[in-house]
Amino acid sequence: MPDDIASVLPEIKDITMTSSVAPIQSSAAVTIISALILLRILVGCHRHSGENNYLGKVDGYGGDYEAQRHWMEITLHLPIGQWYTYDLTYWGLDYPPLTAYVSYVCGFLSHVLVGPESVALFTSRAFEDVTHKAFMRASVLVLDAMIYFSAVWVIAKRLEPKNAKERIWIVGLALAQPSMILVDHGHFQYNSVSLGLAMWSFHFMTLIGSDTIQPFTNCVIGSILFCLSLNFKQMALYYAPAVFAYLLGRSSAGSTSIIHRKFLVRFFTLGITVMLSFLALWLPFALYPSEGDTPFGSILHIIERLFPFKRGLYEGKVSNIWCALSTKPFSFRDRVPERLQPMCALVLTISLCLPPCVALFKIGRECIESKKASGYDSQLRALLWGASSTSISFFLASFQVHEKSILMTLSPLSVLVADTPLLCFWFSVASVWTLWPLVEMDRLQTAYFACVVIYCLLCLLYDRPFATLKTYSRGGTALVRDGINNSVWPFLVVLFSFIGMIGLHIAESTFAAPEKLPDLFPVLWSIGGAGMFCIFWGCSYWQLKRQLLNAITSYKKLKFQ
Repeated sequence: MPDDIASVLPEIKDITMTSSVAPIQSSAAVTIISALILLRILVGCHRHSGENNYLGKVDGYGGDYEAQRHWMEITLHLPIGQWYTYDLTYWGLDYPPLTAYVSYVCGFLSHVLVGPESVALFTSRAFEDVTHKAFMRASVLVLDAMIYFSAVWVIAKRLEPKNAKERIWIVGLALAQPSMILVDHGHFQYNSVSLGLAMWSFHFMTLIGSDTIQPFTNCVIGSILFCLSLNFKQMALYYAPAVFAYLLGRSSAGSTSIIHRKFLVRFFTLGITVMLSFLALWLPFALYPSEGDTPFGSILHIIERLFPFKRGLYEGKVSNIWCALSTKPFSFRDRVPERLQPMCALVLTISLCLPPCVALFKIGRECIESKKASGYDSQLRALLWGASSTSISFFLASFQVHEKSILMTLSPLSVLVADTPLLCFWFSVASVWTLWPLVEMDRLQTAYFACVVIYCLLCLLYDRPFATLKTYSRGGTALVRDGINNSVWPFLVVLFSFIGMIGLHIAESTFAAPEKLPDLFPVLWSIGGAGMFCIFWGCSYWQLKRQLLNAITSYKKLKFQ
């Protein structure tokens, strides 16, 4: 056989295999995504928060479902200056401007598709028509698929550019997260919009080596998307320290000092981008304030609505440090003056955020913006780990935390399942477990157990989390990408965590709480969740340090190529 023909045969074989496998992989992706959409629809058939005023609220009606519907009502019918001031005793608007604009669009569509009665001013309160509920559920699903699904798919392609099977597993497991499905499609919220915009921003911020545009332009695009995320839900602030530290590092990459021209141009470009993005979204409220108000007063009122410090350190039995420390014998909330509590929360939050932010800054500085770096995604991995680390820091230590805010940590972590399968599996189950008091209040127990079982079965089919667990249990060498060798402690943490979580479920269903301790089980949920989340903070920072070492090594290799 001639040499030239022999050399071509392997390439032909590869092309043939690729062309035959591609349709199968595409079919698998379509099947998985369709199944996950169906799962969301089925969960949406369950009760929503506060349905039929089940909790018996006397100062309002329902829960987050009615709040979102009410915002559609007021944004559609009232002047923009009254959106944040109208009847604040009944689900007053307390999300940023982009949520208000989206509510206006949804309100208009409801008016046209469902009927004027669904969003009629004042008279539509407590409107729970079946057709309108289908519309509300569909609006969450469509936005979820458009923004969050697409972001997960694009990031999965970057994290696993060559392994299509692994990429499909990342997408499937990330979109099967029980917590996200139960909160958005069961309880009812639009978290996937803010989370999807944030994920898209992480994608653009870490794009390097582009042939078509200047690499740092991607950081500008990413900044705009992050501003949109932040202006849809203020909880995106959990990512802000990570984003700031990383972009500061990217701005200073290749610069010798902070007065270097390259650094100054990049820094001020990002600053102007952020200011213009906020200006475009907030300016209408300054131009058209409510009657008797000033432009500055109008903006200040919105800020007060977004950050209600008067509500106290936390609400409910959230699984964070402050709620755990407010139990006896610590009783932090009772012993520390209320005026000092925000400062305590600020100091501890900064202390927890600082280590990952320093690591992210260094990783950003090590970035090489060249075609040689194309396809190398340690930057993306680092930013995802950094976002997980700072968001869990906020969740554990910041002021006015809600249990649903754990989604901010879960979202960037979920696409890293191929890197740390056991950690992602453990944290995903722990996260949805901490939501049990909310799930129980919303009467979503059936949906809860179904979503958890489906997620665990998917992880069982994926096998890698359990294969890693078996390795740890034998005390052998773990998978390299999990990064912990010859250690049995991950096995013990997972084992005792699951024993505790399952044990509390059994205990709550078997025994009644003592009369003197009516909140016993929610408090135990809070303490257990806080303990697991503290462990995760350490794991996330450790993973980020590994990414820093990888970035430095890659920088040295690429620099001298």
